[in-house]
Amino acid sequence: MLGPINFLTRHILNFLVGTTALVVAIINIPGMASLLSLPLAIVAYYASNKITLAIQKSSQSKKIGFSKSEYNLIEAQLKQAKSHVQALNQQYVRVRSVRSFKQINEMSKLAKRIINIVQSNPQKFYAVEDFFYAHLPSAVQLSDKYTLLTKEQIPGTDVHLALEDTRRTLKELQVTIEDDLKSALSSDIENLKIELDFAKMSNEKRKDRLKIGGE
Repeated sequence: MLGPINFLTRHILNFLVGTTALVVAIINIPGMASLLSLPLAIVAYYASNKITLAIQKSSQSKKIGFSKSEYNLIEAQLKQAKSHVQALNQQYVRVRSVRSFKQINEMSKLAKRIINIVQSNPQKFYAVEDFFYAHLPSAVQLSDKYTLLTKEQIPGTDVHLALEDTRRTLKELQVTIEDDLKSALSSDIENLKIELDFAKMSNEKRKDRLKIGGE
């Protein structure tokens, strides 16, 4: 959930710490410079990265009003969700119809949008918890089973019925994930409505003042 600025800041600082450690090792241990300087620089870089990352996470969690455990939970769920999306994208090469391809592609795009929203605004995680815990994992699992069955092309009424049922369930899941996206955006939409109402009121007041002034 840390942004690119945090990433760049952390690694620039780590580079400076590692370089400083390298220079200090060369100056103070000239006879062992070739053996110890580089390992010391690497250790310094690694330690600096761990410490800086922990500080950045702590600062970010306090900024958004989360405890450390909450922050780590949401970060873990985002990582898992990205893994699920990668698994979903792998189904592209296995699907046998344009309809299935479009369905998987649409679910993947919806999932990415939700993940990006929560990544940018972690508070929204609680509005779409079911997406992370149930809806996205189910979509991946069902897509995998569906593409496997269609790839094998096993004949039989039972298989055909199972495929139709799975296809229907996937469609329902797609609608559910669309609702998840709406939930993630609901507060933004509400804020936009409030801002629009305020802008309209301000505009009406401005018109009224102009009328009064004209009279």
